This record gives sequence, C-alpha cells and structure tokens, in this order.
Amino acid sequence: MSLSLVVDIAIGGAILGAIYSLIAVGLNLQYGVTRILNVAHGDFLMLGAYITYFCFTLFGINPFASLAVVGPLIFVIGYLVYIIMLRRAIKQSKSPEEVESRSLLLCFGLSFVVQNLAIVMWTANYRGYSAPSFGTINIAGVLFESNRILMAIMSIVINVLLYLYLKFTKTGLAMRATADHSEGAQIVGVNVYNVYALSFSLSVVLSAFAGTLISMYSTISPFMGSQYTLIALVLVILAGIGSFKGNIVGGFIIGYIAYITLRIIHSALMLVVIYAVLIIILLVKPRGLFAR
Repeated sequence: MSLSLVVDIAIGGAILGAIYSLIAVGLNLQYGVTRILNVAHGDFLMLGAYITYFCFTLFGINPFASLAVVGPLIFVIGYLVYIIMLRRAIKQSKSPEEVESRSLLLCFGLSFVVQNLAIVMWTANYRGYSAPSFGTINIAGVLFESNRILMAIMSIVINVLLYLYLKFTKTGLAMRATADHSEGAQIVGVNVYNVYALSFSLSVVLSAFAGTLISMYSTISPFMGSQYTLIALVLVILAGIGSFKGNIVGGFIIGYIAYITLRIIHSALMLVVIYAVLIIILLVKPRGLFAR
C-alpha cells in the first residue's frame, strides 16, 4: 500500500467519520431522551440539504452561513411534527416499549409523506451545486479540498457545543435527568414533555446541519435520507444509547470502514459493509461499545 493511499484513507476516513458522528448524534439524543424511534431522521437531513441548496442558488448564501437559516427553520418544523404527531402517542403510551412501537409506525408514515412532498415541490431529479472553494491542502503529497476539512471541523465543533450544552446548562441537565429516569425527573419538577419536544426538535436540527454539509460535495434528492437513517441507526447501536463518547468514536469507526470500502473495494458495497457491521454488533455486543 502506497504512502499516498495511507494518507488518503487516514484523512478521508476522519472527514467521513466526523460527518457520520454528526448525523448520528441527533438520533442518539432523541432516542436516549424520548425513546422515539425516528426512522424519518434522514429525511430531515434531506430537508437541510435542500434548504442549503436553495439558499445558495437563489440568494447566494454561502453553505456554511446557511446553517443560520437551516437551524431555526428545521427546529420549528421539528417542534410542529412533535406537537402534531408524537406528543399524543407518548402521553398515551404506558411503557418505553410502547413509545418505540408507536413512534416507529408514525415516523415510517412521516418519512413517506416528507419524501413525496419533496418530489411534488422539487421533483425527483438529482440536484447539486458547486460550493465556493477555499482551495486545496497538500498533506504528504495528497490534495484535499479545504471545504471538506472545514466540514469535518464544523461537525466536531457542533458536537462539542452540544456536549457543553448538555453538560453545563440547566436545560441540558433536565434532558440528561429525563434520559436517566423520567419519573424521577418529574418528581423534582422537570416538565418531561417540554424536554421531549426540545430533544426531538434539537435532534432533527443536528440532522439537517449534517444535510447542509453533505450537500456541499454530494448530489441531493428526495430519497437521499434513507441511507443516512441506516448509518445513524448503526452508529447508535454501535455507540450505545445515550453515549456521547461512543457516538464520536463509533462515527470514526464507521467512517473509516466506509471510506476503505469506497477506496479499496467498491463504492457499491459501502452500505452492504455497513449492514454487515450492524449484524456483527448485534451478535457480539448488542448493548454497544460504550453502553451505560
């Protein structure tokens, strides 16, 4: 194996891993706090990608700057989805398992609705744009686009900000308390239903942020979310429910596995390999690498 290929895999896998960790951290937060099994998670990523696309093509807004548009807009959409679709299902459920089963069915329906609305509004054609480039970076003779390096840095920064928010703010403490023991959190005065709404809305914002970054180097379509939902689910299982550290480490593990598959084996086999990883995890360590 040549030095250039080793460097390419080392940096390329890290970039992919950083983005994967951002995709999955929202689902991990959402499921860990609310027990909502949101199989439409990738469809919010798709919405973030489309919003970024139109911000750039219609208004000339830099994709990185469009995060300031994507965040508030998707937060409102996520909050409305929770209030209209999921709040009643959670309140009527008598156990976490019932929440999981009801939310799974509701979010399956939500996924189909979002995809078909996207087709009606934007057609099923693939779209893409050429993001403004900051040039290339030469690392040991291998050229990397500066945009991709910035995307990885942005993913890590968002993850760190989420960690600080959960660790050091009163709202973050309420979310962690609800995730650990919702009945105990209610006893000490936490309104868990407000926490559920905030957790769901914040999680879909994180997914949409990942969509913004992905749109800078990949074509977008109404169907793009499904593969990222799969990747997020694999990462949540690999990391362990509610494990922030596991989410980061798992993101880089899957990122390197996927990138090695793309560069050395065959790009068409990437999802097959990720499926195989999911099966192995479920057989060997079903609670995840860092389960509490």
